[in-house]
Amino acid sequence: MHTRITRIGLMLILVAALVASGCGSSKKSSSSGGKKGGEVTILEAAGGVDSLDPGYWYYQTDYSDLGQTVQRQLYGWPPDATQPVPDLATAKPTLANGGKTITIKIKPGIKYAPPHQTRVVKSADFKYALERCFLPSVGNGYAGVYYSGITGVKAFQAGKAKEISGITTPDDSTLVIKTDQPQGVLTTGNALALPCTSPVPKEIAAQYDAKKTSTYGEHQAYTGPYMIAGTEKTGAVTKTGYSPGKLLALVRNPSWDKSTDFRPANFDKITFKGGNDVTVASRQILNGQGLMSGDYAAPPTAILKSALASKKDQLNIAPSQGIRFISLNTKVKPLDNINVRKAITAATDREALRVTRGGPTLGPIANHLIPPEMPGFEEAGGLQGPGYDFLANPKGDLNLAKSYMKKAGYKSGLYSGPPILVISDNQDPASKTGQAFAEQIKQLGFKLNFRQVQHADVISKFCGTPKAGVAICPTLGWGKDFFDSQSMLDPILNGKNIVPVGNTNEPQANDPTLNAAMDKAETLVDPTARAKAWAAIDKQATGQAFYIPWLWDNQINFASKNVNGVKNKFNSSWDLTASSLK
Repeated sequence: MHTRITRIGLMLILVAALVASGCGSSKKSSSSGGKKGGEVTILEAAGGVDSLDPGYWYYQTDYSDLGQTVQRQLYGWPPDATQPVPDLATAKPTLANGGKTITIKIKPGIKYAPPHQTRVVKSADFKYALERCFLPSVGNGYAGVYYSGITGVKAFQAGKAKEISGITTPDDSTLVIKTDQPQGVLTTGNALALPCTSPVPKEIAAQYDAKKTSTYGEHQAYTGPYMIAGTEKTGAVTKTGYSPGKLLALVRNPSWDKSTDFRPANFDKITFKGGNDVTVASRQILNGQGLMSGDYAAPPTAILKSALASKKDQLNIAPSQGIRFISLNTKVKPLDNINVRKAITAATDREALRVTRGGPTLGPIANHLIPPEMPGFEEAGGLQGPGYDFLANPKGDLNLAKSYMKKAGYKSGLYSGPPILVISDNQDPASKTGQAFAEQIKQLGFKLNFRQVQHADVISKFCGTPKAGVAICPTLGWGKDFFDSQSMLDPILNGKNIVPVGNTNEPQANDPTLNAAMDKAETLVDPTARAKAWAAIDKQATGQAFYIPWLWDNQINFASKNVNGVKNKFNSSWDLTASSLK
């Protein structure tokens, strides 16, 4: 799932969640060793979830805090799974018509939380949930990427149809999805494990969805093991259960039936507290009781170093299947020139950038886009990379950079035009990364309008808004939506995914050949063929220098000594439904 300061993608990663490379810890990633009951508090820095609406959730924190706790989807991710398993579905999808007809059976008798406990989940709830993800009032970031191949979507989006004709419900326990061409992410169930498949009763949500911005999230009907505190009587969220950026309190959902769910849901109560100073919170977690890390990267460098020496069993360090990169906007001069983009890439000291995050513990230096442990990683070049000279030296190569500037028409090898806008996160350690990069490219003569802005504004107001005209965003990244490399490349490279707000294709890459290759790869069903196809796309895109890949980061989760923290391999964050007190 995106981790992004952006999203994890579920998922971009300007990542609120982080970090490092192949060191592991003794922290277990299974749900053994804990007990039922008790309370846990998650300390967060950047403000927690971006929305309460399951149709909007796409960010790492949205998914880890709410997507896995208060809602269930058609398919889901137990802690060690690399493929989705049935959740509200009874089994894997049944395929017909060459994979273009997908039939899913729904578990019977699943009830919503109070005050809707007499309402049973029906197939129509999934149909409406998928349809509302295309509504502007919901603001979903991935429906167009993964569901646009469903028959009837275009007519629905254009307002020519009141429903998506390719999604039907023959009875209350059967959901049928028809596509124009086979869609690999649907036939495998991967895209059917995203929050858009959290069931939504139309009779509850439609009134809120009719507004300019839907407020259904504040009145949602829960299916997960938890619900937001205080919603039991009216269904509406109050300040006792949720205060944006400050508090999110979850309590048990009395309608939840453990026998139907793979989640053990050990805690009685989960409380998220936002707005914490990272240094203070890190010390509190490592030295306290009943605390876990939340939406911010790793502990600050000094605290991490100390914890590795004396509290290693409280850390969980493992590959995140995510990447940190710098976006180069092809619509802003002089970055419309590929040789300028290659020059900036060649000049970037990626090892120095990694130091700003804490050094080698945070992960291997990246040299292409698909991360380790993802399908196509080895085919795209593995750790050695695809062999481009402008990415050959992780410390940067200023002479090579100047030669590319000369190819771009700058006779001296140095830029001589007007200042360019560079937007960086102002939250440490990202702020240090942005500053380091800015100093590096000044060596190529670039004059910068360098601005460090609030974490929440990086994407919403600048890097994810094409009209803002940002040339370079040095503190971005991307995390998978599932274990398929379409989720790593399609959202950030396909021209059809460029949108006015919440844009994840920050370079505005729109190469017809690359677009066609991605559109074709989307229709492949065989996993091996998909891996090879997306690896070839990775090589082609890396060669065009839309992004400067610099770190395949691990995630560093940490918890108090009395907490049995369990990492979910799917999104690399703590699995709060599998964790427990010791």
